[in-house]
Amino acid sequence: MTIRTPDPTAPARRRSRPLVVLDLTLGILVALVGIVFSWGIILTALSLPGNYIGGNESLLSTITTLWIAFAIFGWAISTGMFIVRAIQRRYAFYWPIIGIIIVVLSFYLGAFILGNGGAGQ
Repeated sequence: MTIRTPDPTAPARRRSRPLVVLDLTLGILVALVGIVFSWGIILTALSLPGNYIGGNESLLSTITTLWIAFAIFGWAISTGMFIVRAIQRRYAFYWPIIGIIIVVLSFYLGAFILGNGGAGQ
């Protein structure tokens, strides 16, 4: 019994030019929206810790740092994967969408934690 594996040197199936343009345009626009969301989270996170007077400031600053890191990495990793997939000439538009989902989830998680006084205060 012979097991057939796909040939890695076989040429990929070509996509039509309008589909490639739509894929790249949509991906770039969504990535730009993602960077705007990330900057919004960074500005929101940096403005909140000053409102916690008398709290555990080291814990709040750690939560704020993690909040900013998730926003930056969520956008950067997904945009990097978009670029890699575009160079490989494969569908790539969904990576920035995944990045926006990560950024929005990090916003709500960080707002929930900091809104409750910083993890159990």
